[in-house]
Amino acid sequence: MVALGINRQLRIFVWVAGIAIPAVVALLFFLPGVEVSPGVASFLHTLPAVNATINGTAFLCLVFSYKAIRNKNILLHQRLNTTALALSALFLVSYVSYHMTTESTPFCKEGWIRGLYFFVLITHILMSIAIVPLVLTTYLLGLGNQIQKHRKWSRITHPIWTYVTFTGVVVYFMISPCYPW
Repeated sequence: MVALGINRQLRIFVWVAGIAIPAVVALLFFLPGVEVSPGVASFLHTLPAVNATINGTAFLCLVFSYKAIRNKNILLHQRLNTTALALSALFLVSYVSYHMTTESTPFCKEGWIRGLYFFVLITHILMSIAIVPLVLTTYLLGLGNQIQKHRKWSRITHPIWTYVTFTGVVVYFMISPCYPW
């Protein structure tokens, strides 16, 4: 039986990835950091800005993808979503690389901005956990030409994915004055 128009192996992949990726990211905050040379550490310190750029570019791809599909430009919609997916995968590799080797930076501001920061950060984290299986399912439905199901899933996935990419940039700009370098 093929549920959602996606074969069994792909469904298993989607759910394994949906559980494994957030679990690996969560583990990073409990494991000791990996020691790196000063040159590598210097490079790794650039990754938060790189990650924000990747997230910002993925955000723009998602905004223009939505506009493209509204204008019935299916090919552009597909290309922009594929680009956003590739950027999100690249972000994940970069994010894991950074957090495997670098201590977390505590937020250094006080007052209302601190509450706003933690609200944005917590909603970003919670939605980023949910987004992995949602994006993979929605993308595979589109790829498999299951258009009605793709549309239905997209109504949930697109706003969450867009929020996650946007708030990733917001979190970076809010925490960046707190970096020790």
